[in-house]
Amino acid sequence: MFGAALEVHEPGPVDGPRWELVIEPDRDGPAVLDWSPQDRVLTSRAADAGGLMRSFQLVHTMARTRSTREVDVPCASIQDAVDQTVAEVGAAFPGLELRGLDWPEICAEHAKGVVEADDPLAAAQRWMARLQDAHTKIDPAVRPTPLPYVVSVRDGEAWFVRVPEGTPAREAGVRPGERIISLNGASGPELARLIQDCWSRTAAPRHMRSLLAGRRLLAVQESISMTAAGAEWMEDGGCDPVELIEWRRLASDTGYVRLKIWQGEVAQGFDAALAELSGCDRLVLDLRGNVGGNLMLATGARDRFLRETTHLGWSRFSDGRGGLGPRVALFGEPSPERRWPGRLVVLIDPLTYSSSEDFLLGLQGLEHVTVVGRPSGGGSGRARSLRLLPDWMLTVSTALTYDRTGHCVENNGIPVDVPVCSDGPGHAQDDPAIRAALTS
Repeated sequence: MFGAALEVHEPGPVDGPRWELVIEPDRDGPAVLDWSPQDRVLTSRAADAGGLMRSFQLVHTMARTRSTREVDVPCASIQDAVDQTVAEVGAAFPGLELRGLDWPEICAEHAKGVVEADDPLAAAQRWMARLQDAHTKIDPAVRPTPLPYVVSVRDGEAWFVRVPEGTPAREAGVRPGERIISLNGASGPELARLIQDCWSRTAAPRHMRSLLAGRRLLAVQESISMTAAGAEWMEDGGCDPVELIEWRRLASDTGYVRLKIWQGEVAQGFDAALAELSGCDRLVLDLRGNVGGNLMLATGARDRFLRETTHLGWSRFSDGRGGLGPRVALFGEPSPERRWPGRLVVLIDPLTYSSSEDFLLGLQGLEHVTVVGRPSGGGSGRARSLRLLPDWMLTVSTALTYDRTGHCVENNGIPVDVPVCSDGPGHAQDDPAIRAALTS
């Protein structure tokens, strides 16, 4: 938090500044964060672990307001939600200068329109889209589920870029490069308007926006119908047929691991993959489309490819009052458990984002590591989330990350060693990125 070191202690007396976490199962009220200036003690109180996590998100608010108590309650009105967004983003988002943006000017253009709009959430999302950061956004509290495809959106049209094996679209005969003709009955100008609306509400760096807008377009909460390439099929938003991780051998000396997202049982699967592919001299790790997930899973996997204590880069954290703290050096240690002794080739694209960029930070640039594809999305920014309204969540990035050369990851992404403009279906014979990996 704010780039400060954290030591965790068991319950009991501790001298000096500290953060005490108190779970009160019988508590009826919301989670709270209290600050005692005299004792220099922060105290989180909540009925359960989820409440404690929500109280952690209030630290930046406390720094901004200089209060001694913050309470996890939603705003009472859309106007209050707009006012809180103006304050929270202005105090905590570190990417304005990086992008050459004027937050008061953006607010003057959009904030009043959110309150007056027939669809305030859509207006709020267009407002946040101006910040060009995929972590800094307003979303419904219950988010729709993205379908397992990579789709590119531009000029009111949408094309499939990646169509994984085992998905309904693949089984219907759809292949990369084919255009979506209809979506839940919308086609022609109606579909173009739907796609344009999706584009306008997508917050992302410029080089990432077309793919993230495609991900938003195909995020659903229930079944929808789709048409492309002369085929029509149904998609179930509650069912993802794609495994989180898969692996195989591409050649006798090369293993391949496709990792969709850092969550669930990925750590166990990753170690199983490394064990099965241990005879290979080279590992191709496909992180295209991996938008992040659990930071600890990602950095734990990264350490399997470190060979010594490694300077990864730096972070600068928001101070909660509109400024940035000093640079904090980041270091990684080789895993004490399983390690990969051979070469590593990582495939990335603009949807390689967030925790996936934390995985790459410090690996890119090592002698035994090659990064192939297109620069990553550019947003490992330590996001915090706040309840604006009962059904609105505000997420705000709070840090800038730099690699060891001083290159800022936010808005720019992790650079590649071998540029390849392709997001193929994941087969060596027709995927230019994999072909490039086999010769890297």
